[in-house]
Amino acid sequence: MTQVTLSQTPFNPISFVILGAIFWFEALLCIRLGGETLFVEGNPWLLLLFVASIPVAGVLVKVSAVIGKVNRSNLFSAVAIMALTATLLDGVALTWFQGWYSLTQPGLLLAAGWLLWGVGVSLGVGYWASRPRPEDCE
Repeated sequence: MTQVTLSQTPFNPISFVILGAIFWFEALLCIRLGGETLFVEGNPWLLLLFVASIPVAGVLVKVSAVIGKVNRSNLFSAVAIMALTATLLDGVALTWFQGWYSLTQPGLLLAAGWLLWGVGVSLGVGYWASRPRPEDCE
């Protein structure tokens, strides 16, 4: 039986903390720009925003892998570090700095839901992109 060894290249977790903070800040800017026109209860464009987050998360995961020089075997760990960073920043901002979002309370809840969705989608994309491929086993 042939033993397969995958080369493990170390990655710098600090770079993914920084990327997570940058991506969170970009989402914050999107919320500020969309503001009260997008994050309104019953707005049909919200569905499009949630759906559009899927390919955007895919691009961000790929960009992060390239910038952070991480291989597939470490990709999910890197995405988890970014997701952890973004979630913690959002928790602090939503608790003590709600004015950063420029939204009323109902809009703030919708924006928070979108941010949580984006983190979850990113983790899903990271997991999917990091799984072994059949050609890796040959």
